[in-house]
Amino acid sequence: MTASLPANASPARAGKFLVSTARHLRKSTAPLEPLRVLVCEDDPILALELEAIVVESGAVTCGSASTFDQARDLAGLTAPDLVLVDLHLDDGRSGPRLAEIFADSGLRIVVISGDTSIDSVLARVDHVFLPKPIQPAVLQELIAAAVQVKRAEEERASRSLTKPM
Repeated sequence: MTASLPANASPARAGKFLVSTARHLRKSTAPLEPLRVLVCEDDPILALELEAIVVESGAVTCGSASTFDQARDLAGLTAPDLVLVDLHLDDGRSGPRLAEIFADSGLRIVVISGDTSIDSVLARVDHVFLPKPIQPAVLQELIAAAVQVKRAEEERASRSLTKPM
């Protein structure tokens, strides 16, 4: 980046220019955090497939959980941005409750299930529903969209932190 000050610039103006230029350079080179995705699925083969799709989509996996308690504990340790939730886990139909808890925490939710029945808990949760068997390309598009949303949020936050006072 090249920029220059007018020849008659005051030392104070030059200092402000250098500070704002340094902030701009710091902001533009700061690495963006990858999207973190937690998989809540009781079928170990499908859980591995979902994790592979997550990684292929440019996100990172926070691991997979097959029960309500495992999912809650793993989310507490890994701070995911997006959660893929099956409605039926190893401990029963605990997916809707998980989705509600995670959505109330501000996480994005994708429900992946073969069960299409309407659930009163799930009806209150902002989520995207993907029926099983899933189309990997559709999940990749959802993850890519979530990556873009996260990137935009980070850039907005970065701009608000680097505004001159």
